[in-house]
Amino acid sequence: MELSRELALANVCSLFAETRWIGAEVSAIATQELAPYSDGKRTFIDGPQTLLAPDAAQAVAVALHELATNAAKYGALSTPHGHLRLEWSHAAGSLWLRWMETGGPVAQEPTRTGFGTRIVEQMIAQQKGQVRFDWRKEGLVCEITLPV
Repeated sequence: MELSRELALANVCSLFAETRWIGAEVSAIATQELAPYSDGKRTFIDGPQTLLAPDAAQAVAVALHELATNAAKYGALSTPHGHLRLEWSHAAGSLWLRWMETGGPVAQEPTRTGFGTRIVEQMIAQQKGQVRFDWRKEGLVCEITLPV
C-alpha cells in the first residue's frame, strides 16, 4: 500500500483514539483528508454530525484520500480555479456522501480503471456500500452510499 494511503489509515486511527475506539465523525475524517488542499476558498465540507464505526470510517477515509489525490492530480484541485464540495447526509441507517468537483479540466471517463478508483470501489464494497462515478463535463461527481 502506498505510504499516503497508510497515512490516511493512521490519521483516522488517531480520530478513533479521541472516541476511545468507538469510531470517527465524518466531518473530522473529511477535514483531515482534505486539509492539504483546503485554503478556505476551494473546498467546502457540509453535513450533519455522523459517527462511523471504525471499519466504515477507515473505508471513508481511504475513499476520500483517493478522491482528493485524483482531484489534485487530474481534477478540480489541479487548477487554481477549481472547487470541491463534499456533502453527506445520514438517514434510515445509511450514509450518503456526494463529492462534486467543478472548475477544473473537463472531466472524462477514463479508458481504464485506475488503482485509486479500484481501491475506492473495493473499500466501500467491503462495507456493503455502493460507489457511483459520474464524469460530467464540469467535473467528477462521486456518490457513495454506506449502511451505518
